[in-house]
Amino acid sequence: MLLSVLLSALRSDDEEDLDLVRRARDGDRDAFGRLVAKYQKRVFRVARRMCMNDDDAWDVTQEAFIRAMQAMAGFDTGYRFFTWIYRITSNLAINMSQKRKRHGEVQYDEEYGADGLQSIPDDLGERAQAEELARAIEAAVENLSPSLRAVFVLRIDQQLSYSEIASTLGIALGTVMSRLSRARTEVRRSVAHLLEDVK
Repeated sequence: MLLSVLLSALRSDDEEDLDLVRRARDGDRDAFGRLVAKYQKRVFRVARRMCMNDDDAWDVTQEAFIRAMQAMAGFDTGYRFFTWIYRITSNLAINMSQKRKRHGEVQYDEEYGADGLQSIPDDLGERAQAEELARAIEAAVENLSPSLRAVFVLRIDQQLSYSEIASTLGIALGTVMSRLSRARTEVRRSVAHLLEDVK
């Protein structure tokens, strides 16, 4: 029963997207605006996880939708819109990451409270170990090659299926599995010393 309800919801969601895409292809800017509104947060989250800072993520998000709008007339409605926009986003984020790596740029991204001071958790003692592990995982993900990071983020953060990742990145299913396995191994190896402390 629950499965049929979920499948029905997915079908209606896909049908709504298809209707919006068809209207957007015919030049309806409001329809494209609705697609942007629907997917902007998810696209930004993918870009943020891959670029590792907000400024680049916003640039990638905006560029992804600009490119999608420019290419909308040629969009093949046999594909799902979210897969297509994720593919554009992933490619842009990979290119930006590779460019930053070549130029040796380092990004610093600290969390600040409402008063502009760096936030410090109230219960530092209990949360220190968990936060150290979270930072180590973030750093490990950042150190992945762009191609491994793309697969890792789409699977772990966005929870796309292997076939959706393959379609999004334009790679074979076996490549998705091998890259994801390598990414998980590298992340696990990077934080292994902290996981031992948790036991």
